[in-house]
This record gives sequence, structure tokens and C-alpha cells, in this order.
Amino acid sequence: MTGPLRAALLAAAMAVSGCTTHIADSVPAAIGGLPEHTPARPTTQAEFPAIGDQPQARSEAVLNEAERKKLKDDLTASRDRAAKLAPKSEPPANAQPAKKKVATPAASKKKSEPATTGSVSAAGAPPNP
Repeated sequence: MTGPLRAALLAAAMAVSGCTTHIADSVPAAIGGLPEHTPARPTTQAEFPAIGDQPQARSEAVLNEAERKKLKDDLTASRDRAAKLAPKSEPPANAQPAKKKVATPAASKKKSEPATTGSVSAAGAPPNP
């Protein structure tokens, strides 16, 4: 194919592809169209926010020191009330479990040597120097 023919085919394909949604809506479900109970398409496109738009300024100001202290005191009091209502059998959430003692392996324990009498050991062999 030549260059102009390819360009014409590409332009025709692009023009037809824009109409495919309208064509697909009118095709019966029996030959590959939309199912019968499909809701209708919206008549207007959904609007997207512009890229450079900034959100509106907040109507509420940041808490001042007195409001922060009051909020902190309220939260602390609420935590203390909840701690009093909690069953005593459960450990507190911030408590760390007790560490278990790790048993030393038997191989690393020092073995006691048999008592030696004179030049012959209790096993009947002379001791190693």
C-alpha cells in the first residue's frame, strides 16, 4: 500500500470509531449488542475538575492552644474511663509481655568429673595429664 492510501484508511477508521458507541446501542442483544436490562447512557458527559483548580479555603480555623489542651484533657479522661471499665484479666494494650527464661542447652552445661583415687580414675583408666 502507498502512503496516501494508508492515511485515508486510518482517517476512515478513526471517523467510524467515534460512532461505535451509538451503533452498539442500536444492535440487538441476540447478535452481540447490549443486554436488555442495561440502563440508558447519560445524556451529558460527567464533568471533571480542571487541573489547575485549587480547593476552596477552609471555613474552620486551626485549634488554638486552649482548645488543644481542652481536647487533650477530654481524650485523656475518656481513655481513663475506658480503662476502668475494662476487665482486669486483660493486660493493658501498651504493656509488654513478661520475658521467659531461656533454658541453656544440656551440651553447654559443665559436666562434673568423676572422683579420682590415686593414679587410676574411677572408670579404671589412668587419668589424662
